[in-house]
Amino acid sequence: MLMFRLLLPAILFALSYQPAAADTLSIGHRGNSLFAPENTIASFLACKGKADLVELDGRLTSDGYFVVMHDATVDRTTDGAGSVSALTLAQIKALDAGSWFAVNFTGERVPTLEEALTNILSFATPLIEQKAGSAAQYVAELRRLNVISNAVVQSFDWNFLSAVRALEPGIRLGALGSGVFSATTLTNILNAGANMVAWEKASITTEMVNLVHSAGLQLFVWTADGPEISSYVQMGADGVISNDPGMVNQLGQPPTNNPAAFSMDMVAYWKMDDGLSNAMATAVKDHQGTNDSALVRADAQSHWLADGAERFGGCLELNGVNSYVTLPRNVAMDINTNGLSISMWVTLRNLPTQLSASYGAILDSTNDCYVVYLDKSNKELRFKVTDTAGHAARPGIPEAWLATNEWLHIVGTYSGNVGPASGQATIYLNGQPRDVQTGNDGNSPFGLTGAVKSGQNAAMGREGFVGGNPFSGLVDDVAIWRRGLTPSEVSEIYTRGVGGESLGDLLRQPTSLIQFRNVRLLAAQGQLEIDFVCQGPWQTFRLLRSSQPGGPFLEIESGSPVSLGARQYRFSIPKPQAAVAYFRVEAE
Repeated sequence: MLMFRLLLPAILFALSYQPAAADTLSIGHRGNSLFAPENTIASFLACKGKADLVELDGRLTSDGYFVVMHDATVDRTTDGAGSVSALTLAQIKALDAGSWFAVNFTGERVPTLEEALTNILSFATPLIEQKAGSAAQYVAELRRLNVISNAVVQSFDWNFLSAVRALEPGIRLGALGSGVFSATTLTNILNAGANMVAWEKASITTEMVNLVHSAGLQLFVWTADGPEISSYVQMGADGVISNDPGMVNQLGQPPTNNPAAFSMDMVAYWKMDDGLSNAMATAVKDHQGTNDSALVRADAQSHWLADGAERFGGCLELNGVNSYVTLPRNVAMDINTNGLSISMWVTLRNLPTQLSASYGAILDSTNDCYVVYLDKSNKELRFKVTDTAGHAARPGIPEAWLATNEWLHIVGTYSGNVGPASGQATIYLNGQPRDVQTGNDGNSPFGLTGAVKSGQNAAMGREGFVGGNPFSGLVDDVAIWRRGLTPSEVSEIYTRGVGGESLGDLLRQPTSLIQFRNVRLLAAQGQLEIDFVCQGPWQTFRLLRSSQPGGPFLEIESGSPVSLGARQYRFSIPKPQAAVAYFRVEAE
């Protein structure tokens, strides 16, 4: 009797940029105000797909209309002047609230509260901060707009909150504050009838989060941007108010449950295991694409290491002089999209300030299309990406975060469409973001939106083909993608890596998108038919066989499977001679 076990590793679908279930709520501060003029409809709409709540500020005009404005005057965010309370609605509506931010927002107007809520409620919950106006006026307006149960009102004035609660218990309330938070503070907030605490970030501690949660309240943090968001996510904050809600949305996502998705848009993957079978190998095989590279040695030494020095399997020792790797100059290495990621495990022999040259080229290019390097003068390990417009960003990890003679996981990501006119580059150390650059270095937060600059002329261990700026250290498990990895994906690679799993292991994880359907032994024909269905995007498959359930699995020269229609496929192979056989179908 034949037994069959089908393990089905494959790549998964692309992760969409949606606010999927996350542990931490993303809250846009005055909208998506890093990328659009604050408290405008443009800023609110830029939160769509990124924010769970949208924070805005309420004030009253001289003729009694609610408008959205943070400051008491219109001076900073419009082309006008004067106090909001001294201007009529018509006067405020005549002002330009967008050109101060960028020319392409010229003509944006100050919205009324009604206009703001109408636009936000289709995709998020409004979080209204009381800047001016009485409890009775807010309650009356929310009743008029029929949004009593659909909005949250927050204020630094807890007496205001008490008054709102007395007039309309159905409105959810948030107590804003800063400074030291004690049990007495919590009691006062509870007495005000608040459902949520919104506290200034500098005073947030894990103990405070636990204290707030012990009373059954939510805790929101204001206002956090960039890598610092991660610390509040890790503390257990229920929400983070940020000028960059997209970053909160991504950092607040739970770890990915689809590790096989790492093959999606992967351009190249160098395992650095080539020396295991041949200690003098000069070929550095690309296990994902067609970017086989060449190890150059000037000292006739191996430079392939194992037996404890490696991170996974084997690794490569580089010093930029006697040993470096030249990467191919081809279309594949020219990314040609506005998304990019580089992941690598690195052991540094020197910190940036200990370099003899100005730079240490880990993976560096003569044309600086996308590179990872040590920067002596700036005392950082940096990721640089340049787009077709010549815009560049250089997020970096300060030397104080780095260590020598131990394995570090370094990832650089670039996403060119995070805002209406803004791209973003991020560098990670050991699974955590350490620096985020929005827009290009010279014009943040704008620019850096184009495809990655072409003409990549790169090497590992020195600066491209021209040489110079040597890097001394070890590299392992290096990969490049044509998309920006999400923070949860970066964290997954690091966490799995610490547990001993390389990217190669992750690429071979099972997926439910390919399912075994049937096995038939056609005795008369001496054939075995294996049917499976593929719900994923793949069209190329291979069949592997082993005599043991744990492998090793060897590929069978079976050719491509026959399509049966409706996403169903069939492998037909000669009847195995063994009494027991285990099979695996892999998608490529």
